Parts: sequence; structure tokens; C-alpha cells
Amino acid sequence: MRSAHRITHCIGLAVLLAMTACVGGHQNRCMSSVSIDSDIDRLSEIVCQAESMPFVKSLIVIRDGNVIIEKYMHGGAPDQTIDLKSASKSILSAVLGIAILDGYIKGIDQKVMDFFPEYSLDELDPRIPDLAIEHLVTMTSGLAVKENADTYQGLYESSDWIGHILSLPMDSNPGEKFNYLSLNTHLLSAIIARATGMSMLAYTKQVLFLPLSIEQVIWEQDPQGYYIGGWGMSLNARDMAQYGLLYLSNGKIGQKQVVPSYWVKQSTAERSGMIGTYYSRWDKNYGYGYLWWIRRLDNDIDIPFASGHGGQRIVILPTANSVIVTQADSSVDSSSSRKNHRAIDSFIFGGLSDYLLQQN
Repeated sequence: MRSAHRITHCIGLAVLLAMTACVGGHQNRCMSSVSIDSDIDRLSEIVCQAESMPFVKSLIVIRDGNVIIEKYMHGGAPDQTIDLKSASKSILSAVLGIAILDGYIKGIDQKVMDFFPEYSLDELDPRIPDLAIEHLVTMTSGLAVKENADTYQGLYESSDWIGHILSLPMDSNPGEKFNYLSLNTHLLSAIIARATGMSMLAYTKQVLFLPLSIEQVIWEQDPQGYYIGGWGMSLNARDMAQYGLLYLSNGKIGQKQVVPSYWVKQSTAERSGMIGTYYSRWDKNYGYGYLWWIRRLDNDIDIPFASGHGGQRIVILPTANSVIVTQADSSVDSSSSRKNHRAIDSFIFGGLSDYLLQQN
């Protein structure tokens, strides 16, 4: 194995039988042996629940370092890369933390316009000088546009995405209100590229993907050559799980500290103050950290997770020493994506999380 945590094989023995119950006995190699016990019926039920959602392409569940479920369905495969969409924001979060540690960026309070001196402030909203990196990663930039098709159309029609974003109107001061907007993280990608003097892909490979042995990466670029921050990054499910394990291990891979442990803690802490409010998605139990969503369970356990259009998920359950990954059809329209989000979250934060927490 290239890394102590590297996923090199498929499912554990317990879920080999669970898959047999669902799909008729297709066998796979095993990463490690997991004892056959009373869990088998519950694991079989979990796999079958995942298969009942036609948009889901893969499900990986890791508990105590063992892969207890690795299942591909509806055309999914171990080497299939799928656009993480907004789940890639949580990867940008780690790269930002590393760039701050490396001294390329002073901190999250550094002003955005420090990195874009060629744009005249006279032509921008008078509040733009107050915009800091913290406002980008907490989705409190104050920009007066919504995450919708019209916003993306305007962006893709521009030959200068950075200039287009900076010139957008603002309807509040930075830091005043939560407004989820992927344009924020595209600014962040360009900031990291300019601060490091490297492309975002090159720097991310150096400080994150190489330590995690992640080699199969597709990442789209904007017209100016900046790698898109917030969507357009494709990984396979096992590499998504590698990233989840990194955060489960407080930023360490083996003995190497890849992401500062303080940054792991800070970025996955709820900071939005919106849990229990109208803005906290459909059941009022969602918050936000530094480009990580936070789901609060009924027992007040906060679960950080990366979330992407269509049902992409990287879920960290520290209290259960577990990671959950799903890949899903990323080509669906917005209405279907919202339905898929609710279905996948009901599955993950319902029975699957309950099962894993009960094993602790």
C-alpha cells in the first residue's frame, strides 16, 4: 500500500454477504476481513436502501478503519470519476488552511482585494474593500445574487470571471447574512493561485492529493485559466473516502500532518448560527462552517459533511469513527437535485448514522 490508510481493495466480508442478499452473489476482493455477526442483516438493509435510490452511483462506509460497505450501482464503478460539484468546496477549505500555515495567506481576515489590485475600486461596490476571505468561506460575502441558473449564465458569458464576480452588486455588508453562493469559492481558488504563485491544481496536488495518493483528478478551468472553485472537480469514490479519512484523523495521514489539526476543528465547527431557523434547509438542523455543511442530530451531535449537487457526499462521524461517501448522478436539474438531497440525507442522517453511532 502506498499509504497506511489507502483503500486498495473492495468491501469487507460482512457486506460481501449483504450484497449477495441484494444482487445475487457477485464477489469482490476484500480490503480487510470484517467478522460475520448480527450486523449482517442491518448492513444488508442499508445496502438495499441505497440501491432503491436510482440516482446513487456508489456507497462507501468505513468504520474503525475497515471498509464495511463498498457498493457500486446504477452504472457506478470504482474507477469512475464524478463531478463533486459543491462537495469540492470542502476540499478547497483544506487547501486554504494549508496555504495559511505555509505563510502564503496571512489568515482568514485578509482582504480579498489584496489579491486583485488591478481592479479599480472606483468601479466596484463601496463595500467590496471590507470583503475578507472569512466571508467567502462562511458564505457571507454580501453579494446580491442567488445560486441559480441566471447567475451561472452571467458568469459563463463572461471572459473574466474574477472581474465579473467582483463587479456584482451587494445587498448587505460582508459578514451580515448567510447567502450560499459558489462564486465566493471561485474567488478563493484564484486567491490561493495568486498567493502561492502556482495553479490551484498544482498546489493542491503538492500539499493534498500527493500525500493522499490521489492521482485520478479532473478539474475544469475558467476562461482565464483559474481552476474552478466550488464545482468542476471530479474524483472517484475511493479518493473521496481518502479525503474523509484525512479529516476523521484530524488532518493526519499515517504520521504526516497534512492539514493543520486546528484548521480541521475550526473549519468543521458550526459558525452560521442558522440551526433552528428558516434558513437551515428543510428540517432546520443544518449549519455551516468553513465550506463544510454541519448536520445536527437529535442528540446534539454535529456531523460535518461535504455536499454536492445531485447527492455527492463526504460525511465525517468522529463519534462513530466512521466516514460515509456517496456518488450520485450530477447531471440532474435543480429540482431533481433538491429531491435527491433530501433522499440521500434522510438515508445518511437517519438509519445509517443511527447504526454507526450505535456500534460505538
